[in-house]
Amino acid sequence: MDWKDVKIHVLDFEGSARSGIVEYGVATLLGGNIVATATRLCSVREPIPPEESEVHGIFDDDVEGCPPIDADWALFRRLRKTGLLGSHHAPAEIGMISTVWPFPGDVPDFSLESRPPINDWGPWIDTCRIAKRWFPHEPRHGLSTLIERFELEDRLEADAKKFCPKKRARYHCALYDAIAAAHLLVNMCEHPSFAQSSILDLVEASTSRRRFRDRIQGELDLF
Repeated sequence: MDWKDVKIHVLDFEGSARSGIVEYGVATLLGGNIVATATRLCSVREPIPPEESEVHGIFDDDVEGCPPIDADWALFRRLRKTGLLGSHHAPAEIGMISTVWPFPGDVPDFSLESRPPINDWGPWIDTCRIAKRWFPHEPRHGLSTLIERFELEDRLEADAKKFCPKKRARYHCALYDAIAAAHLLVNMCEHPSFAQSSILDLVEASTSRRRFRDRIQGELDLF
């Protein structure tokens, strides 16, 4: 299945294990375009440490009175039921969402044509790992570095102006980073060497080869 035919909900969370998720951003890709976004601030478990606020620019007063991330269970379950989740450096988002909801319930595995039901937030699309696999000669694979390297700043800024809250349109703001990762994914998939990529190709490039092989063997009962 062509990757453009599957919704990819690119996520970014701001926060930490201590404070919890203080902001989320979602940029949904379909057909190579951003077709929907979502973002909001969330109340915290513990006061936000000053060193965290220096990075993401969110302070305790900003989230006072906001519902906790738990209130959006229906949203995140719906996202996973309608497509795959992605991010730039997926282990961070996996760790964050799993502390709130360990499992999403039965959802389709969109990476396989048969779409067997699984109870997993993954498989994830990881734009950092894909960049390392597909463009190994790039010296650095940070999100802002790759956006600059592939000259995506204008596209990013145009969509940030369209979708992001006015004070949250920079790196380390959840929706801004999600939009940046979405543009990075589209750009990499438009490269001539990868223009015919399937959703399974993206999952494979996002996963360690041994883990990917074991997952596929398990789905197909190949032992």
